[in-house]
Order: sequence, then C-alpha cells, then structure tokens
Amino acid sequence: RWLARALQRDPDRLEAVEAVGREVGRELAPEVPSGSPAQLLADAFTALGFAPRTETPAPGHRRYVLGNCPYREAVRENQPAVCTLHRGITQGLLDKLEPGAKLAGFVARDPFQAGCLIDIQAGARAG
Repeated sequence: RWLARALQRDPDRLEAVEAVGREVGRELAPEVPSGSPAQLLADAFTALGFAPRTETPAPGHRRYVLGNCPYREAVRENQPAVCTLHRGITQGLLDKLEPGAKLAGFVARDPFQAGCLIDIQAGARAG
C-alpha cells in the first residue's frame, strides 16, 4: 500500500511500473512449463490469490474472470499503479508461457467486488 501511495505523486511512472511487472511475470513463469498455457496461466493467477475462472467466449480466445483481488487495500491507495503492475505481470507470464498469444483485453473492476477481466487471444500455432 505504501508503494502504491508513493506512486500517486508521479503518475508518469506507470509505464515503468508495467515494464517491471512484465519482468516479474517472466520470473514467475516456470522454467520448464508442464501443461497447457491456459492452465499454467490460471495456476499463476491462483498462486497470486486472484481465484480465476476460465471462460472461452470464442474460438481462439480465453477469458479469465478474477474472483478475488488480494491487493484490494493497495488498490484503494492507487488503482492505476496496482492494476498496471498486474497487467505487466500478465503480459510477462504470456511472454514465457504462450509467446504467440496477445493480451487482448484487461479490464479492472472494483477490487472489493472483484470480477476483473483478462482476455487472451491465442497466437498462430507453429506448423
């Protein structure tokens, strides 16, 4: 929460926050992934405390609906910083777990209600 509060004083730092999140996401991904990228990403969100539910809104698309915000108190201090960090972490996880995939949507919701949405568009498969 203190870091989120400190970042309120310099909102131009959000780009750096997202870049650090991306680095962290790559670090969180297993070195030798075992399982589908969809399940590995769900497992990572679970380990972080987000209680994800996976949906398939269309072929080649996945949606994770986050049932919990473990950082709700920090979000109260500075939602843009905390959610930008999480978006970066998500992109970093994708970089390692599913390099061809695209983070197609990231919708932050009220952290006390949860329900944030993360949309992934699968990349082209290697022939």
